[in-house]
Amino acid sequence: MAELQLSAPLLSRRSLALRQRAEGSWQLFRGHRTGMIGLGLIAIFTLLAFSHPVLMSTVWDRRRYDPIVGFDMAYFPHPSRPSVDHLLGTDNYGRDVLSQLLFGARVSFGVGLTAGLVAAALSTLQGGAAGFLGGPIDQLLMGLADVVVLMPAPVVLLIFGLLVRMEWPAMGVLYGLLTGAGAQAIIVKSQTLALRAKPYVEAAHAAGGGRLHIFRRHVLPGLLPLTAVNLFLTVVGAVLTESLLSYFNRTRVDLSWGTMIWLGQETFRRHTIEGQWHAILPPALAIMLFCSAFYLVGRALDDVLNPRLRVR
Repeated sequence: MAELQLSAPLLSRRSLALRQRAEGSWQLFRGHRTGMIGLGLIAIFTLLAFSHPVLMSTVWDRRRYDPIVGFDMAYFPHPSRPSVDHLLGTDNYGRDVLSQLLFGARVSFGVGLTAGLVAAALSTLQGGAAGFLGGPIDQLLMGLADVVVLMPAPVVLLIFGLLVRMEWPAMGVLYGLLTGAGAQAIIVKSQTLALRAKPYVEAAHAAGGGRLHIFRRHVLPGLLPLTAVNLFLTVVGAVLTESLLSYFNRTRVDLSWGTMIWLGQETFRRHTIEGQWHAILPPALAIMLFCSAFYLVGRALDDVLNPRLRVR
């Protein structure tokens, strides 16, 4: 009982220190120009993704603006150039390019965030357990990580896509598993070893704290900054991989930015790039800006949360 009474003030001071550290990190992040640019771009893409169902239910006629089966008979031939009715024109099948672009943002968010959450959770648990427990568990988990490192996620998913055309949730989960169980788990293990040597962790061991309690209360909070960085950087690779697979028609995604580019290049023999630039460039720019946004935020978080980088 005495130990518990003594530990309560220590835990409250620890929680206060973590809260103050989070507030200080946010202040540093606000001063990081590239990080704020990336966060602003993510906010814009979020607004675009949520605006599509609203526009479809209030403003746009579904027969003309449905991103998958829509067709505008007032414009012929297709693809048509940007106009008042179609701000980005129509594609080869008479569908509104802007509607497709907004719909594709939802797919990119779904694939990216699914992969990011799976990879971040898996790498934290796998690398944390290996570094904190050591012994045979460490050898088993790191042996698995070494095997996964030799299996690049884009290549594995491309080969898997030749056999089975995947929906975007399955693609996000598989990419997260292949990414989180490999290099990210190894990096998390290194961070866990550094945290395990901290004086407050050794003091918790000496006070008789259980392994699970010490990991959850003292080690895991120290891994969360690295987990956040891994999450944002995984989104970049997942969206690029989904776009690649969709471009090669290896997915069962109804419509994504990669699918838009694939559908456009199908008719290059009939329409030059001058005749359909409005259907090719928007999804290509969306992929680059979307991935750049998450990359900039990930790099900014790494600069803010990594003390060695902050000192430099």
